[in-house]
Amino acid sequence: MSASDAGYFDDYELPDIKQDENQRSMLVNAIQLMGKEYVGREFLRWLMEKTKVFEQEFPKDLTLVAWNAGLRTVGLEILSLCSEANILQHVLTKEVITNGE
Repeated sequence: MSASDAGYFDDYELPDIKQDENQRSMLVNAIQLMGKEYVGREFLRWLMEKTKVFEQEFPKDLTLVAWNAGLRTVGLEILSLCSEANILQHVLTKEVITNGE
């Protein structure tokens, strides 16, 4: 007898993939808007710095390891959104975006 046979997962609802895609698209659009302005790109870079995306740490305290892993997960998601929005290079290198790009 498996867990599903016993009814353990009867209340589980599959995630709405279409809703997730819409939310992701909305986030990418927001990142694109932020990326058009220097201050927006600086903010995105600051978020990635504060979430320790650019750091390597090996603390002995396991609580700190878990905390940093959570921070880094958020920062890497921001990095991924910047990549999808085609502004990652500009955020990382502090390049000025011209009207032609």
